[in-house]
Amino acid sequence: MAATQLTADLHPLLSEYVIKKLQKNRLTTVYSFVKVEVEHLLKITNLPAETIVLIKNDLIERFAGRCQTAQSYPLQSANPLGTGVPSVDALLQGGLLPGHIYEFCGESGTGKTLLSLTIAANVALQRSAAYFIDTKCDFSGRKIQQILDREETGKLSEQELGHAMARIRVERIFSPELLVQTVQELAARKHLEEETHLKLLVIDSLPSLWYLYHDGNSSVEPLGLLTKLICSLRKLAAQHGVAVVLINLAVPMVEGAANSGTVESKRKVCQNGNYPALGRYWESGPGTRLLMSREEQSGCVPRFTVQVWKSNYLRTGDKTVIRMTDAGVR
Repeated sequence: MAATQLTADLHPLLSEYVIKKLQKNRLTTVYSFVKVEVEHLLKITNLPAETIVLIKNDLIERFAGRCQTAQSYPLQSANPLGTGVPSVDALLQGGLLPGHIYEFCGESGTGKTLLSLTIAANVALQRSAAYFIDTKCDFSGRKIQQILDREETGKLSEQELGHAMARIRVERIFSPELLVQTVQELAARKHLEEETHLKLLVIDSLPSLWYLYHDGNSSVEPLGLLTKLICSLRKLAAQHGVAVVLINLAVPMVEGAANSGTVESKRKVCQNGNYPALGRYWESGPGTRLLMSREEQSGCVPRFTVQVWKSNYLRTGDKTVIRMTDAGVR
């Protein structure tokens, strides 16, 4: 912690402006930041006290060492979680890593939801549990059944199909506050049976909740909720070995913004000129962000590209091609 430089990438609420204010006061490392009293940081950064506490707690959680006994440390499988799509598994070096947070980002109609449904169905086939949070009210049980009953998986009996579908728990949530609360309760296992082996959490999607604040006068509340969400997701993923999949939109850069000197001009833009929704503070949240886009072609079967936008273990720019069918992603 002592040698870790304090940068804007470490936390969604640490903007470049705040970092410069801290540097002027010789607070340049994570350790120097967390050891300073909140009252002093209030004067330096002008951030609300609640925001400072959230940042400090998250940094301590991530960088401070802890002593745990072998009995208290949860046993987690290091084996990747197969997605059910061979080309995507190859791109991800075997599948989704337990304890890692992924984000599928793309414009509307690029197959983000169908890919997440395919992954959830494949997890259920492996006799593990998936928790699917639906914020758009468009989860399709019929589509899950079609994916489970496709030829590649072998013909399932009616009983096997029922058991597999029962391993996918669906919850509809329509507010950011309730989403944060639900993830916190999942981390505390309040929503799960004791014997449930939860391996996957899908949230489809985030923008539909946070756009409720689009016309709000204050940006502190939505940013605070995003901070609580990513902290809770990291806790759930790390402590219980859950792979997290988030669905987000890719938003095109406004024409002329790149040279305007505004906050938008400092965003990390993908090669196609898009950047992830939810603002600059969210960009460092997920560990791996995949960009999904539709290929231009004249064929009858639509083809889509899945590309590594950013990752802490995959090579940026690597990509694969997938097909969307009635039985899921191929």
